[in-house]
Amino acid sequence: MFELNPPLPQEGSLAPGLEPAVSDLPCMASATRIAPYLQRLCRMRPDTVKAILSDGGESVVQRAIDAARNLDAQTSDADARRILRQAKADVHLALASLDLSCTWDWDKVTEGFSDFADAATEAALRVACWHISQKGWIDYADPTQPMPGIFLLALGKLGAKELNYSSDIDVVAMFDADRLPEGKMSPGEVAPRIIQLMSQILEAPTEHGYVLRVDHRLRPDPRSTPICVSTTSAELYYESVGQNWERMAYIKARPAAGDTAAAEAFLETMVPFVWRRHLDFWALEDIRAIKQQIHSTGGHQGLDNPEFDVKLGRGGIREIEFFAQTQQLIHGGRNPVLRQMRTVDALAMLAQEGHISEETARDLTHIYGLLRGIEHRIQMLNDEHTHSLTAREDQRTKVAALSGYDELARFDADVSALRIKVHDYYSDLFHETTPLSGVEGNLVFTGVDIDPETVKTLAGLGFSDPEKIISDVQGWHRGNIRATRSARGRQLLTALEPRLFQHMSETGNPDAAYTGLKTFLNGLSAGIQTLSLLATNPVILGDLIDLFSMAPRIARELASRPNLLESLLDGGFTDDLAEDTCGHFGSISSIVEDTSLDFEQAMNEVRRNFRDAHFRIRFKLLNDVRVANTAGLRFTELADCCIEALTPVARREVERKLGPPQGRWAICGLGKLGSRDLTANSDVDLMVIYEPDEGAQDAVTFFTRATQRLITAISAQTEEGHLYEADMQLRPSGRAGPVAVRLSAFKDYYRNEAWTWEHMALTRLRVIAGDSALADAVMAEKETLLTLPRDAEMIRKDALDMRDRLLRDKPAKHEFDVKLTKGGMIDIEFITQVLQLTNTDRDWGSRTVDEVLEKASGYGLLTGEEADTLLSAYRLYRTYLSFQRAALDQSIHVDEWPEALKRITAKALELNDIAAVKAAITSAETSVWQVFCRKLQRETTE
Repeated sequence: MFELNPPLPQEGSLAPGLEPAVSDLPCMASATRIAPYLQRLCRMRPDTVKAILSDGGESVVQRAIDAARNLDAQTSDADARRILRQAKADVHLALASLDLSCTWDWDKVTEGFSDFADAATEAALRVACWHISQKGWIDYADPTQPMPGIFLLALGKLGAKELNYSSDIDVVAMFDADRLPEGKMSPGEVAPRIIQLMSQILEAPTEHGYVLRVDHRLRPDPRSTPICVSTTSAELYYESVGQNWERMAYIKARPAAGDTAAAEAFLETMVPFVWRRHLDFWALEDIRAIKQQIHSTGGHQGLDNPEFDVKLGRGGIREIEFFAQTQQLIHGGRNPVLRQMRTVDALAMLAQEGHISEETARDLTHIYGLLRGIEHRIQMLNDEHTHSLTAREDQRTKVAALSGYDELARFDADVSALRIKVHDYYSDLFHETTPLSGVEGNLVFTGVDIDPETVKTLAGLGFSDPEKIISDVQGWHRGNIRATRSARGRQLLTALEPRLFQHMSETGNPDAAYTGLKTFLNGLSAGIQTLSLLATNPVILGDLIDLFSMAPRIARELASRPNLLESLLDGGFTDDLAEDTCGHFGSISSIVEDTSLDFEQAMNEVRRNFRDAHFRIRFKLLNDVRVANTAGLRFTELADCCIEALTPVARREVERKLGPPQGRWAICGLGKLGSRDLTANSDVDLMVIYEPDEGAQDAVTFFTRATQRLITAISAQTEEGHLYEADMQLRPSGRAGPVAVRLSAFKDYYRNEAWTWEHMALTRLRVIAGDSALADAVMAEKETLLTLPRDAEMIRKDALDMRDRLLRDKPAKHEFDVKLTKGGMIDIEFITQVLQLTNTDRDWGSRTVDEVLEKASGYGLLTGEEADTLLSAYRLYRTYLSFQRAALDQSIHVDEWPEALKRITAKALELNDIAAVKAAITSAETSVWQVFCRKLQRETTE
């Protein structure tokens, strides 16, 4: 078993410049040959070495503490720094002699460090107060006494009087505005200046070194609060967003410097926060989850690795502290005897009260002291704030020698045995908790330090910037986003974290998944309901993380509309999209008959159901590649359903003001809507045709108003969002024409005025809603118009001119912009439209791209190879666009797509990877452009 003994004698003479008296202190003589810092101290403070030899280390420690405690507040900054640094050097030398010789146990040594830190901090605070008062900023009449209303709380090791050899000191600086003296500055302005000056006196390095590093990060919300906070704001913070790890930190809180009465008054207000008499379910689960996230594996993997962070590593000091503190939080609210600041005292009381065995308390107390001794010897080497036994054998050999070991292998083995014993006790704590969903290692996001083991865990899970993620999540736990501003929201997040990070890792692109998750959480207006749903539905959680990894736009939408998640719970959500098992389409259609809804209510009702249905289609598309072939049809069916429902709503709205319509209307779709091939973010191209009753006086006004209301119903933004951007530029005369066109005008325009491109667009017109008889008339007229004889040469020339203008005025963003690029979707659509307009005597069936290409091959207008080229390319492009538009906000280069989106797109296309997809697109574009040029008789394919 590990033991601490004085350093073994070292060969060789003393280093040059050392006081010969060092030889009369055997442990220090050996240590100076091992530890550069101790050698430097002995050289700098020869009189202190002599005093240790003559008066004893205990006396030297006390004199140094007294020197700090008695420092005159009116001392200059420079002198204060010098006096305190020299006192610190003496404390370090004397305590090193007492520690290394095993004259003092670890607890006496740490108490000595802590007493000096208290004295130095108090002195620096008084000096700072005096110097600030000399500027007239605050009144400080008696510099021999602490300034009223300003104080420092000690937390962590200093709070427990267990300070390390080279520790930072964890303090929270506060002021009570009602007690602070008046001056030219307000309390909120002057208090931070005092604390900043105090910290500079302690931290600024000089030729004498530094006194103490001061860590202010345990104050409330350190990223957004000044270095010294008011007691009022601190109380509000802890009442509203205080976390369980902060309750743990305040177990060790005590007044360290300044106005003790004000400090004790504040700590009294903290008692209900720290020591809850009755822990609610969520608080207990949060404590369990925090424990579960630290060293989730219960086995001994890695415990024999000699590289070991004594403070934070598995089987280290933190596990012992956490072992005690979690049980203190659970039981201390009802039993004040457990409210002990020192870890070893807490272990003793837990055993006395029957919460742990005497053997457990005895073993952990003993090992705690040994680990603290190792920690001190690590820090004696170079006075660095480190706690690690590194992988370098030379460093560990020095620590082993300072611990009395002559063999590194035995030292490593004994340390490993200590760790195993600690971890066995630790792993039995809350033994009923489940593993971290396959995560190996730490997932610790509490406190202010970045846990090094968590950095390793996240890096191992594939995250590229673990420290940034830890910082973000720490902010979430501080209530920096709306979703975690309640205690339960933060507790739910703690419980979810292991599964979240495991799922993100499994996506293959954890960074993209994390970005989506962050967007989602940042956008939530509240968190409890959503986080509860995810906590109780792990399958949904996994599906969402998959979506986030490939579809950033869905993360944003779900954040703004978290109730969409509830649709995932519908029993029919994952059923075939051809079936309205969730009732979304039925609910939209029911608007037609529900005359109790006004115009805006009907708009919102349609939008609510549209969102759920649209989300369901995208969700299915991005999770099931089989949906790719029918996604365009499903998106179109949803658009049809919404337009059909809102058409009578718009008509009724106009009827209220103008009376019954004197005629009939038909709502027609063109473009992708007409060809039933919409994507997730398509606009809808519309044309409204009406036929007035015989003798009607003002049908044009009615149907113009009705059309305007319909466009509003479709495209207006309401509190429930919007449906589609409605585009009416394909109507006769485009933007210059009336929004509703009379049937006779429709016939006349296309017979006498329409351009070739308008006839091409007409091939995709179909009626979606309105009067059925008028719909039949419109479709009959369409077919008549498309069967009129035309000049084939002129049609091809006009189509080429139009394509050239598009290439010039609306070029492709990149070579994988498959809609606009040469050889892309537009070229295939142009070919099919030109074929229809130049072969009007043929039956083109439904006139969809697929059917026209198949029929063209049958008619001999395309070779079988040409038809196959165009068909396969169009289906390739359609699938590619379906995934891109379902997941992304814009057409970005495929190389910039999330990896998960690349994978599912390749899978849907039955290709190995995205490189194969890119190759297929490039090949298709070349082949399509060659066919386009041949069929439209273009002179060159360049």
